[in-house]
Amino acid sequence: MKSLKKTTLASLVGAAALATAGAANATIVVGGENGYEFSVDGNINQFFINSDQDSNGGGQDNNEVANGLLPTFFGFNISAPEINGLKIGARVSISPSTNNFTGNAGGGEMEQREAFATVDGSFGQVLFGKALGLYSSNAILSEQTLFGVGATGVTAAGSQYSGSTTLGRIGYGYDYADWRSQIRYTTPDMNGFKAAFAVMDAVETTGTGTTSEKDPRYEAQLTYAGAFDNGSYKLWLEGMTQEVEVLGTSIDSEAVGVGGQLTVAGFEFVGHYYDNEGVGAGGGLEQVLSLIPTSAVDLSGDERDGDGWFVQAGYRFAGTTLVSVSHGESTLDTTSGETSATTTSPFDKNQLTTVGIYHDVTANLKLVAEYSKVETEYHTPGVSDAETDVFALGGFVTW
Repeated sequence: MKSLKKTTLASLVGAAALATAGAANATIVVGGENGYEFSVDGNINQFFINSDQDSNGGGQDNNEVANGLLPTFFGFNISAPEINGLKIGARVSISPSTNNFTGNAGGGEMEQREAFATVDGSFGQVLFGKALGLYSSNAILSEQTLFGVGATGVTAAGSQYSGSTTLGRIGYGYDYADWRSQIRYTTPDMNGFKAAFAVMDAVETTGTGTTSEKDPRYEAQLTYAGAFDNGSYKLWLEGMTQEVEVLGTSIDSEAVGVGGQLTVAGFEFVGHYYDNEGVGAGGGLEQVLSLIPTSAVDLSGDERDGDGWFVQAGYRFAGTTLVSVSHGESTLDTTSGETSATTTSPFDKNQLTTVGIYHDVTANLKLVAEYSKVETEYHTPGVSDAETDVFALGGFVTW
């Protein structure tokens, strides 16, 4: 029986991660003589998370037993035999949270992040369905807190209870790629270059449920990757644009990101920068959560500018233990119709510094120890900065 291979990263965040493959890790495969294959992959992760907050002279000490940035994944894959030069595949995954707050009746205990099909051939690949977006996907897949906890709140102030997952570095150095309904085309590899283009379902910018009209969302990505003796590299350029109408006001959201990853002789480096308009807090996640409807736009509907970056450096000992540190920030500006005293922007700057140890005990067991310092500065005069220290111990079982 032919063995179908996945990467550990792919089993954690879905088939969208296959392009960032590391050491191969076989999934459970059932195949037949007719060439069809069915496979499953996934993970369960759990952490003890302590957050110690200092906000406006007070704060909260919070202790949780919960999953990290990633929820549990259970993926189902179908692979058809190649016919007339075409290879057909499909993937559906479910993502239950292990956290108490979700209970047994609703409350977000079960997410459905992936449901897509692919058609591969000499022309490249066509994907249609729900999958990870293009814009900002390289940032989230290469940043260390993917396998950890990172930030536990949209800012260092307020609730630090992680909800269904923590945030990692989302909104603290990169925007959120999110899982989006889409039709996507990816070119074949052209001497290290690859390009991808997608038309997607647009998302609300205010989170109020008042969108009356929307145009498609467009995302694009260009990557260049290669390898050399004892190392590899990858560069990316990506962007998105969309337009929605809210109560008669047209709101345009645009963003561009650029970054790179270098691995050489055990050392690993990552850097990423983005600039956006009309995206908002939480790297755009607030558009979904609907907690801060004026983070992407002001009260008049004017789009808010933002930008951010992160850098990361680490060393992988014996190929199994990564010790890594990263630092980054995200900013949200006031609009032309606001002042620092009247702005509804939830913050001026979010910063996150993370130090972590990520140890692969076996190909199916990863242990994690992580410390993050979360800091938030505000536009409003007289409002003190907020800080939260986050300590996390836990790990992953993957298959």
